[in-house]
Amino acid sequence: MAMTGSDTVLPIREFPGGAALGALVIPPSSTTRPYVDNLKAGKLSLQCCSDCRRHRNPIAPVCPYCGSSAYEWTASEGTGSVVSWVRYPRSYLPEFERLVPYVVLCVELTEGVRMFGRLADTDAEPQIGMAVSAIIERWTDDGHAPAFVPDDMRR
Repeated sequence: MAMTGSDTVLPIREFPGGAALGALVIPPSSTTRPYVDNLKAGKLSLQCCSDCRRHRNPIAPVCPYCGSSAYEWTASEGTGSVVSWVRYPRSYLPEFERLVPYVVLCVELTEGVRMFGRLADTDAEPQIGMAVSAIIERWTDDGHAPAFVPDDMRR
């Protein structure tokens, strides 16, 4: 399925936890494959309903707003603002042990959907309303996941 929208290629960085993404994400399927492939190419993509034109996240077979099963993939610039965050003082998963303490953000993207991701490569103190930009982290098994950095640090 082709993707429409921005040609923005996001920075791809190695995941500093030195671990495999493995069971932390849903295995690729015909529905999730475009998202996974786009992440590998440095692109953040969102489902957009073909009928009501609203974006959605997480990936779903039908639109939660109008019930349509028709959708297309659109490119996201990966910019947004922090609406919530949590700092983990210990690791609940071995993949994150080397990163403790680490911060997970809930970011409202410019497209209006919310997405979770790690606050990467920074000592910045997270704040509600903080402008952030997405990057892609490559894990040791070649899995890819979005993460976020303060807006002025993405380059």
